[in-house]
Amino acid sequence: MLKTSSVKSDRMFFESNGKILLSSEYLVLDGAKSIALPSKLTQSLSVEKYIDDSILWESYDHDENLWFKEKFKFKKGKLVYENKKNSISDKLISLFNHIHKFKDISNSLGKKFITRLNFKREWGLGTSSTFVNNLAQWAKVDAYQLLFSSFKGSGYDIACCSKKNPITYSINNNSISVKNIKLDKIFRDNVYLVYLGRKQNTQKSIESYYKSSIDKKNSINKINTITKSIIECKNLFEFENLIEQHESIISDLISINPIQKSIFSDYKEGKIKSLGSWGGDFILATSKNNDMSYFKNKGFNTIFPLSGLLYID
Repeated sequence: MLKTSSVKSDRMFFESNGKILLSSEYLVLDGAKSIALPSKLTQSLSVEKYIDDSILWESYDHDENLWFKEKFKFKKGKLVYENKKNSISDKLISLFNHIHKFKDISNSLGKKFITRLNFKREWGLGTSSTFVNNLAQWAKVDAYQLLFSSFKGSGYDIACCSKKNPITYSINNNSISVKNIKLDKIFRDNVYLVYLGRKQNTQKSIESYYKSSIDKKNSINKINTITKSIIECKNLFEFENLIEQHESIISDLISINPIQKSIFSDYKEGKIKSLGSWGGDFILATSKNNDMSYFKNKGFNTIFPLSGLLYID
């Protein structure tokens, strides 16, 4: 849900959807076709006038708690910040420096930038991508280029920012392909997201993936076939077989056991699939009887029907 509105002449507002990668995690970096689902939860950015001759940045979480604040100024032609050295401020400067190639950032002095999340930061739904996309819309620069200037990734999360339906996403030789798709009703009735509470570092996961020596071309061909079959499948049994095959291929690629084998081996209600960076954030779980008591009994209480959190129609 990407919105741009002008509530006042001196205020701009932008909003972008979060995301979940349903298929082709890791291999999407090397051209595999993926299924990506935009989130109904968003991050917003408002830009308004500020009394000081600087750029003030404030970020609020889903509970309206201020979790990041920084003030930027120009010194000797360089953008600098006031607080102690930190990775978030460094990343913002990197993004602003990229924007500065197309738009004079010094003209942004006297601006206040406010971001607000309506999902928990640790959920892995796209805190960085939604923030980058909103900033790109404000600056009127290419959001993919802005993302790639400071983050490692495929860009599928940027594609989700403005969508309200499932998509396929792939990138080959810097050519990006985004296509709208429809998924069967089984994704509304029998598929859930379970939050594990173990936030993964996507950038580190990507670095580990690039060190893999396995034949990625063969893996990509297999995953592309599975992705096509997931889009076309019409029953839960078939979908469960497909995600089990998918888990096996990615497991061999990154040398990590599928999570159903390593942690949830006694889950008999359905099948489990890792999402995004393996080992944290959300997992996908199927349930023939729509019964999530297994996970709740293990202390995993943040559970959503897939259609409750994501656009799947």
